[in-house]
Amino acid sequence: MLLDTSFLIDLLEGRSSASAMAAEIDRLDETPHIPSPVLFELWEGAEGSVQPATERARLEELLESYEVAPFDGEAAKAAGELQAELSRKGRPLGTIDVLVAGLALARDETLVTGDQALMRLRPRIRIKTHSES
Repeated sequence: MLLDTSFLIDLLEGRSSASAMAAEIDRLDETPHIPSPVLFELWEGAEGSVQPATERARLEELLESYEVAPFDGEAAKAAGELQAELSRKGRPLGTIDVLVAGLALARDETLVTGDQALMRLRPRIRIKTHSES
């Protein structure tokens, strides 16, 4: 299971739906991972915030709970193929979104997200939102 930026931000902000999803994920016999492109987005947000020291500390605490899924060659291939297909249809994704989607495809894992752009990739990618259970 891969955890997208939107879910993790909602979790950091204490949204009850994200907290409930995190509890559900903890009960599963599956290790959740943070995709490395998501890690980039989280660090960028923390460093660019009004209170970077506070946000860094919150992020470091969150990262203790999850492993990182590195973006590798198979993910790059899957992301490139997906973006080319979407571009031909006139509906490309943003760079980070397509990298995360490629990682989900390459690893054949469910993606937990609230990002509308990623949700439109159903059923090609298994998507779970924190409003679902």
